[in-house]
Amino acid sequence: MSSLPRTIKGFLKLGPGRFFRQLNNIGDTKVGTLVGTDKFGNKYFENLDESYGRNRWVQFAKEDSFFSRAEANASQVPAEWHGWLHRMLDTPPTLDKTMVIPKWGVEFTENLTGSPQAFKTYNTTRSKFQAWTPKVANRA
Repeated sequence: MSSLPRTIKGFLKLGPGRFFRQLNNIGDTKVGTLVGTDKFGNKYFENLDESYGRNRWVQFAKEDSFFSRAEANASQVPAEWHGWLHRMLDTPPTLDKTMVIPKWGVEFTENLTGSPQAFKTYNTTRSKFQAWTPKVANRA
């Protein structure tokens, strides 16, 4: 929960639309400088006036509508930005070019569990049980 002066300052800087969207999506209002954007459209912000641990955050690309809170999750953040968000890296990946994806590396994808694109296993063995199908006799 933020203080009243911080909330008023956020309302004045963000405007009413973005202010209420942030209140709905993250439960707080945050104002900061845009550090970078990843290839999925997620925006990463930093505000050094905030307390430690709360001064870096991500605004997910799927948070555009007012009721899209369930669509954003942490698996949508690529590894290089995850390192910056959690202070494993001091410089953001847009400035630090030492993180190179190796040629054997795979393309980043978010966790699709619970979505229609989720991986579903299939069984190649014959089942031990068979469904009962009733046989209907003709009436006399």
